[in-house]
Amino acid sequence: MQIKSKFLIAGAIIALIALTSMQGYLTFNTFDLRKKSFAVDSRTKIGDIVKTKYVDSLSWHYRMDFVDKIPDYKRNRISKEELLADLKFFANDRNDEFTEYFNKEAERLGLNENILFKKVASSIQLIDENGNVENLLTEDKDSPIFLIGTDFLLEEGLLINAWNWTFDKGFINDNHQLESVTVKYRASIYMKIVDWDKIIFKQLLFLFLIAFLLFLFVISLVTYSIRNLFKHKRISDIKTDFINNITHELKTPLSTLSIATKTLTNRFAKDNTDIAKESIDTINRQNKRLQNLIDQVVDNSLGYNDINLNLEQVSLPDFINEVCDDFALTLPSNIQFLRDVEANETEVEIDKFFLGTAIINILNNAIKFDGTVLKVKYNITNNLHTIAISDNGIGISKKNKKLIFDKFYRVSEKNMHTYKGLGLGLYYCSQIVKAHHGIIDVESKVKEGSTFYIKIPVENGKENFIS
Repeated sequence: MQIKSKFLIAGAIIALIALTSMQGYLTFNTFDLRKKSFAVDSRTKIGDIVKTKYVDSLSWHYRMDFVDKIPDYKRNRISKEELLADLKFFANDRNDEFTEYFNKEAERLGLNENILFKKVASSIQLIDENGNVENLLTEDKDSPIFLIGTDFLLEEGLLINAWNWTFDKGFINDNHQLESVTVKYRASIYMKIVDWDKIIFKQLLFLFLIAFLLFLFVISLVTYSIRNLFKHKRISDIKTDFINNITHELKTPLSTLSIATKTLTNRFAKDNTDIAKESIDTINRQNKRLQNLIDQVVDNSLGYNDINLNLEQVSLPDFINEVCDDFALTLPSNIQFLRDVEANETEVEIDKFFLGTAIINILNNAIKFDGTVLKVKYNITNNLHTIAISDNGIGISKKNKKLIFDKFYRVSEKNMHTYKGLGLGLYYCSQIVKAHHGIIDVESKVKEGSTFYIKIPVENGKENFIS
């Protein structure tokens, strides 16, 4: 059973990791696909804006203003730097007009406001009539010239389009001759998405929420299943242990009964009244022992709702002293029994038999588990009658502290029960205390001893009880 449990738990954990990994992979893929889809959609909308006649007209104007400056450059009246600076100036001069138009169209097409557009001149060549090429601007070598849109670093954007434009410009040179130059111009369009991940995350927020809830559900389901597995295993172990224990407890009186019966029926016993009487006494004792064992199982298995209390008004200090006096008479000489009972005039309704049984059970347990110094202390604290029963026995581990009040539970070491019992004593005590609307608790350290607390409300009413 233990090996099967380990395999089941390992399998459940591996399955959970696999499902989590698969869900993470699918979520990441969904996020990535949505990013690509968002980029394509934004690119399409930008294309619809910049390919209009209006934008072509604006571009034509600043390009032609630039072309008209080329004759001055060829006549050496302006430098290459000044020529390129003029191109940037002419384009930027039209940028406010373009930006206003772009924003208006972006709103109409539903383009996200975090999408930025930038157009640059990336390559410009001048080719004379003889085929000589002069590179005013070289792509991938010189810095592109910002034209229109929003200026941002190129590495922050995505290249979404590029095209070439060629124009022949004729002019009169210094020799008063007609000269022609071909302008080859290449422009590139970039798009930048500000807070891209945040935009996609907002779009997929509902999907992520569902995935997260499903993930929590799966974890909860696996955790619940594992806990249930442990719980059922513990119940199964307790049941097996109880059956073995009760079987062991029944074997001794039954074996004795068998021997006594054989002796009684023996022909020698028929003529010997002493042997017959001794056998009958043995049968009666073992019969009584069996009856007590059965009564212990039946009575100590009762829940607190099944316990019928015979309540009477009692002074707890007097009652506790009486119980301690009776218990002290049965103690071996090696047991030191101390008490600290605070006197008061407050009375409480209790069932003397049941509450006395609970106190005696705890004291007997203390001796059973190697306690040699016992102490009973009583006082009223926080509107509660508090009975503290301490010992210097073997103590209880943290793991077992939560379980000792369970039915049939017995503390064990390495699956070996060193101390006899049915595992009903402390359960019975807890049910008696609950029937009095009280609580029972324990503080303990291994090898240092334990202290059990029985707390009953002063008013003996549920409404006044603070758990």
